[in-house]
Amino acid sequence: MSDILGEGEERPLKGEGSPPPDDTSPVTFLPEVVIKEKKLTFEEASKCLGVLGKDESGIRYAYLMINVSGKKLTDVSVILNFKHILFLDVSINYLTLESLQVLVDMPFVILIKAANNKIESAALGMMPYLQVLVLSKNQITETCDINQPLLDTLDLNHNLICTAQFDVERLEGLKILELRGNHLLDFAGNYPLKLEKLYMANNKITKINIDDLSKLKSLEVLHLRNNFIRKLDGFKTQSLNYLNYLNLRNNHINKMRQFRKLQYLKHLNTLIILGNPVWGEDELIKGEDKRGGGGGDDDDEDEAMGEEDEKVKIDPRRIALLVLLPELKRINKEFVTIDEQELALKVKKEKYEEIMDEENKGNATVAMDTSDYNTKELLQDQAYQPITTDPTTYLEKTTRNKRVPLPKTSKDNSYPGRNHLDVQNSMVFQKYINKKQS
Repeated sequence: MSDILGEGEERPLKGEGSPPPDDTSPVTFLPEVVIKEKKLTFEEASKCLGVLGKDESGIRYAYLMINVSGKKLTDVSVILNFKHILFLDVSINYLTLESLQVLVDMPFVILIKAANNKIESAALGMMPYLQVLVLSKNQITETCDINQPLLDTLDLNHNLICTAQFDVERLEGLKILELRGNHLLDFAGNYPLKLEKLYMANNKITKINIDDLSKLKSLEVLHLRNNFIRKLDGFKTQSLNYLNYLNLRNNHINKMRQFRKLQYLKHLNTLIILGNPVWGEDELIKGEDKRGGGGGDDDDEDEAMGEEDEKVKIDPRRIALLVLLPELKRINKEFVTIDEQELALKVKKEKYEEIMDEENKGNATVAMDTSDYNTKELLQDQAYQPITTDPTTYLEKTTRNKRVPLPKTSKDNSYPGRNHLDVQNSMVFQKYINKKQS
């Protein structure tokens, strides 16, 4: 095996290709890999050039890209001789931040890919035209020292980051941020305010902080797959007017009513929630046909005979979700059908309380005769319990104390609307009362 793994390579599982370990054998430690200094030469760099195009002048032609990935390099300073380079790939080497700093003097670079190196900090010197910076699979722990005002995309996947604290003023143009596979425990942090896409899968996030999330008013895509989220209270904000894609796959959401909190996301049209306890196994219901299954000779024969195609059974979980979030266009892997939308609308009108109002059960006040109360056997339901005292006296006192007199409008203590017509009406009403009593 090579000293360093490539982008798509995985380490073999324990026990693969080797005999099982002997518990009685002494523990042995693998020696640390000794990194030998290796400097990129001019001749080797020349062979790695590519993408011929016009340079910054727009008149001359030059090579615009250099790819020296996977060469176990510790020094790439020779690249400075190729001043027209726009795209630079130094991935899968032994570069540190110090050896990467020499690239700051490259005048026109707009993309640097330095994944899978030995970089411990992202505090690369400011580069005037840098727009894409890839530092995934390194050893970065802090993010507050990144200073690239024109940066559009920042990839910090699979590092050692515990808190997302960015200097907003130094990353004022950042739109895409990737923080997959780090050690984030929650959503708390200081994020660039113009973010449009945020990827935070494979972390240890348990809570969404509404204060920090509500600041991302331009956010369109939020990816939170493979975390430990149970509640969605952090989405109860009306600031996310552009969020249309939310991936909550493989989290710990176990109540359907949690998705009711997503009603604040007015433009949400795609929701991924596979792998949560509330969704269960991602299997077709027994007897259900796959959506849009491919046709064969039998289908053509049935169609020719005028027979109706067997209707696809509808997943009740999708209907329950559409009752809460009717604007969804895609749930998990499949788009919402017209039949599902119509059924969800019907259910919402007829049985919404029966399906989703379980948490409010028992909060209503019911007035009825004692005989009817006992006959209906409501006390057998745990939601209702008998009271030991009559609350009437208490309610009368509290109501009397809160009673507010009508405002007076003139010196003769008359009230609004009091005039000669009111007096006449009151006299007629009094005569009617006297007549009834006699």
